[in-house]
Amino acid sequence: MSTRYLVAVGNEIRKGLRFAWSERLQILIELPMFGVFILLLGPLLGQGEVVVGGEVEWALDSATTSVMLVWFVPFIFFYMQVVKMFWRLLGEIQAGTIEQVYLSPLPPWLVAAVGRVVAAFLETLLVAAGTVAIVAPFVPIRVDWNAAALLPAAMIMLAAVGVSLIVAGATLVWKQIQFVNDTVLLVVMLFSASAVPLIDVPAWWADASHAFPLTDGVGSLYTALFTDGSVTEPWGMGGLVPLLVVTFSYLAAGIVAFGFGERVAKRRGTLGRY
Repeated sequence: MSTRYLVAVGNEIRKGLRFAWSERLQILIELPMFGVFILLLGPLLGQGEVVVGGEVEWALDSATTSVMLVWFVPFIFFYMQVVKMFWRLLGEIQAGTIEQVYLSPLPPWLVAAVGRVVAAFLETLLVAAGTVAIVAPFVPIRVDWNAAALLPAAMIMLAAVGVSLIVAGATLVWKQIQFVNDTVLLVVMLFSASAVPLIDVPAWWADASHAFPLTDGVGSLYTALFTDGSVTEPWGMGGLVPLLVVTFSYLAAGIVAFGFGERVAKRRGTLGRY
């Protein structure tokens, strides 16, 4: 029985990687945009009063740019997982192959998740390497990588899987939800920026940001890579308690939402209908 599950997991991972490979040109086209985003935004961060006064000195700061990359790379993974999950699922619905999910011994939500997460991870590594290669000639990148970062990295991946399953469940029912998808990503990006010292936000913004899936993961990653603090501190931005509670809440909500969307689509007879 265990061999059947391993074979099923391997098949879904290979399938996800084939989808990712088919989109390689799109990622390569987008790659320079990510590097330019860092180069253009970096000098403006923390310069609000200067910008208003019209006296911006366009200079990249190594510390700020390094922190920005540590915020940006997790968001790219989140983006790759959530957006590509939506488009892959929509493509299978359009092609009439979505029912193949039920030929696997794995639960349908796990088939959908495992087929995307490895590809998203590899795509993120490619984007991260390309972005650093573009930015590094202009400003030194200094990040002290260590094993403590593995905990927030794993939580970020699980939270992204949870959100992508919520999106997948909604896609099974309503199909065309691109606008909702994009809005969710924008809100997650804005609130996650409060987890690192890049922008000043009101206290209510910082408090509310804990409810979003990426914020405490990014905060914990910042703690691991840029401070002497511990990722096992229970409270505060990136604290272990909100990190674990929010991550597993989104993962559980994603599993429930996918199952609910699946049942609704089956009841309506629209599971494989675009």
